[in-house]
Amino acid sequence: MPQSAALKAMEEIKKKLHLKMNIEFHQPVTAYALLSDGWLPFCFAPASTVLVDRNIVATAKSIASESERADIAANKWWFNFLNNQNYTLHPILAALEGRNRQAPTYDEFVLEFQNASEALREVFPNARLMEFEEKHYRAGYAIAEDLKERYESDIQFLLSASKHLLTALPENKLGEVEEVLFSISKGLNPKPSPFVILAAVSCLYEDPKTPELNIGRNILKPKKNYSESSAHNAVSDLRALELLLCFQQLLGPPPVFCTRDKALVNFWIAIQHTRVVRREDGFEFRLRFKNSLFPRLQEKECMALIDRLSRDGL
Repeated sequence: MPQSAALKAMEEIKKKLHLKMNIEFHQPVTAYALLSDGWLPFCFAPASTVLVDRNIVATAKSIASESERADIAANKWWFNFLNNQNYTLHPILAALEGRNRQAPTYDEFVLEFQNASEALREVFPNARLMEFEEKHYRAGYAIAEDLKERYESDIQFLLSASKHLLTALPENKLGEVEEVLFSISKGLNPKPSPFVILAAVSCLYEDPKTPELNIGRNILKPKKNYSESSAHNAVSDLRALELLLCFQQLLGPPPVFCTRDKALVNFWIAIQHTRVVRREDGFEFRLRFKNSLFPRLQEKECMALIDRLSRDGL
């Protein structure tokens, strides 16, 4: 057989080869690596830049201080997979979130980036750390400045929306509250983040029988005394997913996002983004959703809601 024909035959075999196996880890999964098409445990994360959030940094600090928390053994086991030179750890998401449960100033952003880097270096001495100079700090903080007005809309939206999402609602109230949520969104300029709106609508159409699967509520955590700091935490988490989508469009190997937040993982899986278009004024997301985002709706009702979200510019 000619070499070209043999290579072609091998390619055809590759296309048809599917493997399935069950893997039992030594420790329960406590952290997740988010990729463009889902998530993987740390041990399977591709060599890349690794974006980390404050939760990962806090866990690294607990490992360094030899904390006695119940999950410390599992965290040590999983985090050890990132302790090699194939990974470049990048704490920009932790720095953008800040440490005071509010939008950081430039100086706070720089300090948080540096503190996070030190914590990561102690636990991951063999990994590489993203190094920033003044120009890089300025460019990184520009993300927060560019999103400042929308961030304020996100906070105001959640402060208003949370009052209507304190508990699972009876069937006859769902349509009424949906109208309220869309009205709040339309009354804000600029319009809130599409991910923030999605999380609120997901919270509305949760399944009261399976609270552990309610994606929106587990992210937003609405409560009677919902505050700006509570909203800040939710906005920061959802913004991290948006930034991951954007960063994956830049030149070079796409980054992964490591988090310990299972609710964010479930949201990431449920949105099933199909395309991100880079434009002169930013990025445009084209998304599709799994029914798990709105478990209380039947398929036709879910499609009608998605059409409405699309018409309203989500």
